[in-house]
Amino acid sequence: MKKKILYITILAALLIPASCTKWLDVTPPSQVREEDQFNTVAGFQQALTGCYIGMTDDILYGKALTWSTIELMAGQFVPLQPLTSNDYNISRYNYTTTNAIKYIDGIWAKAYNVISNANNALKYLEIKKDVLDNINYNLIKGELLAIRAFMHFDLMRLYGHSNLANRTDLISKYTIPYVTTLGKEMTPQRTYKQTIDLMVKDLQDAIVLLEEDPATKIKPASYYTDVNIDGFYTNRKTRFNYYATSLLLAKIYMWEGSKESFSKALTLANKVISEAESNGLITWTTSTSVTEDMIMKSEHLMALSTQNLALKTAEYFRTEIIAQNNTFAQYISADRLISIYEAEGAGSNDFRFQKQFIVNSVTLDGKSAYTPLKYFGTVTDKIQKNLIPLMRIPEAYYIAAECLLKQNTPDAQSALNLLNTARTKRGLASLTNLTSTQIMNEIVKEYNKEFYCEGHMFFLYKRLGMENIPGYNESATDVVYLLPYPSTEIQMGRTQ
Repeated sequence: MKKKILYITILAALLIPASCTKWLDVTPPSQVREEDQFNTVAGFQQALTGCYIGMTDDILYGKALTWSTIELMAGQFVPLQPLTSNDYNISRYNYTTTNAIKYIDGIWAKAYNVISNANNALKYLEIKKDVLDNINYNLIKGELLAIRAFMHFDLMRLYGHSNLANRTDLISKYTIPYVTTLGKEMTPQRTYKQTIDLMVKDLQDAIVLLEEDPATKIKPASYYTDVNIDGFYTNRKTRFNYYATSLLLAKIYMWEGSKESFSKALTLANKVISEAESNGLITWTTSTSVTEDMIMKSEHLMALSTQNLALKTAEYFRTEIIAQNNTFAQYISADRLISIYEAEGAGSNDFRFQKQFIVNSVTLDGKSAYTPLKYFGTVTDKIQKNLIPLMRIPEAYYIAAECLLKQNTPDAQSALNLLNTARTKRGLASLTNLTSTQIMNEIVKEYNKEFYCEGHMFFLYKRLGMENIPGYNESATDVVYLLPYPSTEIQMGRTQ
């Protein structure tokens, strides 16, 4: 393919992922032409699947934005050795090195590629609406809108400013382009408020479309018999189902950060809490079941299904040959791990500490280091090895608890009750007599304990405007939290 300038609005034509060429590439005569792809229900289903496949790319959620790069940026592991190129520079916030620029630009390009593919399917969804029955139309469109909002949200979280509620000067500034169409015209930048409004609109529309999602149990299983002959709608936990989409909207409201938005986020989180378990979408992992379910599959609200994850993570988490001169190894010092889980005190019974980490061969300050087992430790179920969670049920509890603290009239006791519910599920005792500030500190602690290798902490620190990142001795400002736009975007007049 000849070299072309990267314009966001025509990414679908320029950046087709290899895994999806069979359903979107219109050039080779042996391939199905794009305009013919959407003549069947199966064609739309394949297009939706292709978007999820694109999300599992290593530079997105297959690695960088879940268990590796983004975790290094949050100080979750012992700092890498300088010989490690991409991740080392990014983990030290050296975003202007050649390797780092290539990596950061790759995240931007691949994310917008997924968005372009979703937009392409959404376009044909309306052009060839008569191809689909109501169930397929609603579910496929709902998921595509959720994917589009999710990808833009993470682009904004990476390349946009944060702590918006306390930096009111930012709300009128421009942020990442929110692309909803395919065409030759460059998508204009919009303000943070306008961009968040577009995300909210997409997700509100998606939630309405997904109300009859099999996960909600509003309709009996027989309602889906004809459209689910091939099992396409059977496993709703690996897709943007109704509850995952609702929680995503809650997370966006919290990023915006106004009192009104926290109230809306609370309503959404409470709905997920009250229905996801009662409808059988999730069950809580126990100290017994976690041994065979390190990734806590039973608690997934939404996870991506990938391939060969254990093989991919081996170089980073293998315990039998891990050593300090392995420049890719990701491990935690004993002191830090014990501190995070408060294992010498109240957290000694926390089964996350007891069972989700293993001692490796590295010695730091005379003590053994630890390797997380979340992705590399599950041995009984190959399916579980290939799942990368994006949202799990504990997050709904943490969100609801925080929202109760951020109300005009804070409800500290109700927030503490929610937090204690999640804590006791991990073998911890309930907390009592805490102030709102102390409860918020405990919520942050629980995020860190709960979501190791899931890519949450960097975004949490950024949203809260926290200046202290573990392992970083300077104050964390925009220099740390703001990934730079690709140079091609700046050349086209984008402003960051």
